[in-house]
Amino acid sequence: MTHRVDRIPLKSPSPGTERFLTVHRFGQEGARPKTYLQAALHADEWPGLMALNHLIPMLAEADAEGRIVGEIVVLPYANPIGLAQRIGGAVAGRYALEGSGNFNRNWPDLAAGAAAYLNGTLSGDAERDVPAMRAALLKAVGDLSTRTDTTHWRAQLLALSIDADHVIDIHCDNESLAHIYCHRRHAEQGQALAAYSGIPIVLLEEEAGGFSFDDCNAGVWRRMGDLVTHGDSLPMACFACTLELRGKDDISDELGHSDATGIYHFLMAQGAISGDPPAVPDMPEPYRLEEVDTVTTQEGGLLAYKAGVGEMVREGQVLAELIDIAAADPTKARTQLRSQTDGIFFARVDLRLVEAGERIGKVAGRKPLANRQQGALLED
Repeated sequence: MTHRVDRIPLKSPSPGTERFLTVHRFGQEGARPKTYLQAALHADEWPGLMALNHLIPMLAEADAEGRIVGEIVVLPYANPIGLAQRIGGAVAGRYALEGSGNFNRNWPDLAAGAAAYLNGTLSGDAERDVPAMRAALLKAVGDLSTRTDTTHWRAQLLALSIDADHVIDIHCDNESLAHIYCHRRHAEQGQALAAYSGIPIVLLEEEAGGFSFDDCNAGVWRRMGDLVTHGDSLPMACFACTLELRGKDDISDELGHSDATGIYHFLMAQGAISGDPPAVPDMPEPYRLEEVDTVTTQEGGLLAYKAGVGEMVREGQVLAELIDIAAADPTKARTQLRSQTDGIFFARVDLRLVEAGERIGKVAGRKPLANRQQGALLED
């Protein structure tokens, strides 16, 4: 058996406090493929905690049977900083309270640092260049600032993930169907994960913006093309995705076991676990992220939904009405919020009293939308 559990200490923000990461490791360090999984980077999103709670015993059983082919690293919780943000009885968990912003935005771009360690050139031979790139990325992570508790935490996560073949970052939405974000060049792997997990929506991106954790791990490979000789021949050797496991309240042992089983079968299909995986089910036809309508309020008010999660809607259909509770005449206080595309209403906020500028819902359609701009597709 190779399963071991490590405890990685994190920088403490103040005297008398302690934080650490719990890391489950399976297989042999350096074996390929390497898979990295984490849950609750946004610490108020908990379905992934349940999924990994079920997956770890599955991996332990496979390990006992000698079936772990590569190296698998699992963080059952990724963000102890956010988990500690219990304010007024609620876990905030999405933004660093010290001012550095969204926990899943502005991860470092390691491309320039890796290019320096590669001395500005690669050979053009992927079999040589991919290991060299991974070694350079690990060195670049070692150069990151760890001045604050947040930057130290980010560096620890990247030290575990940056050289992986597969990175699965598990999140959830407010009220939603399960869905996956990944790069267009990883469409087939994203579709396979979705198929094994019964996920209906795969959203493909070219440049989503925001420097999320998955883009930090996957996107650095394509950004090398402008920085080193032969960089344009470097494959995107890390499949990284954001796996959104439905809504915040969709947590149960039944769902967790189903989610874990889907991930497990995907890892078998990717060669990380030996054995014959089930035949891959029909893979969902992916959507492009720039074809997703994000329905936004212009004013604050009380929200009354007119369409449910998972409903097929038409362009112009009313998805919700926004009620101005300060209006003198309540019968004239409603503004209709309409879809700009035909598609599936796959996600909506769980708030009912919203602010101006709130993105209250998402519709995945099949046509490019003028208001969706490459490089600015992700929102907080």
